Amino acid sequence: MLMEITKNEGKPHIISYARDDGTITWMHSDDYFVQHDLSHYAIEKELEYKTAFMGMLNDGMDIKDFENREKRKQMTISKEAWYSENMANLFLIEIFQGEFDDFNNVSGEAFKKMEREYDPPVLNEKEINSVRNYLKALLQQWKELPPGTTMSLSINF
Repeated sequence: MLMEITKNEGKPHIISYARDDGTITWMHSDDYFVQHDLSHYAIEKELEYKTAFMGMLNDGMDIKDFENREKRKQMTISKEAWYSENMANLFLIEIFQGEFDDFNNVSGEAFKKMEREYDPPVLNEKEINSVRNYLKALLQQWKELPPGTTMSLSINF
C-alpha cells in the first residue's frame, strides 16, 4: 500500500492510501492528523503490524469511516489496531514534550483506560527506540516538505 500526503498551504492537506488492489481512499487533513497518521505508519511499519490502521485501510476500509462515530462502532478492530491507536498519540506526546521514563508503563496505563479485553502492549527498548527514531525522521521530512509537494511512503502486507 502507498500512503501519500500532499502538503498544502492555506488549505487542508490531502492524505491518500492506494491499496494493493489499486483502489484509493483519501481525505482532507490538518497538521494534527498528518502527524497522527505518520505515527501510525511508523508504529505499524517498525513493529510489522498487519491488521492495524494501515491494514484495515488496505483491506478496503474507507479512511472517512474513522471519522463517523456510527461506522466506527460497527468496525471489527484487531488487537494490533488497538495497540497502534493507543501508542500513536503517546509517541507524538514524546516528540513534543519529551520521552517518558518508562514508555511501557505509560502505554499500559493508557491502554487499561481504553477497557479492552487484551493485555496492554509491551515493547522492548529496541522496538521503542526504533519507532521513536523513525517517527522523528518522518516528522522532520514532513516539516521540510515544500507546500504543493507530496510525501510518499509504502508499507507491505
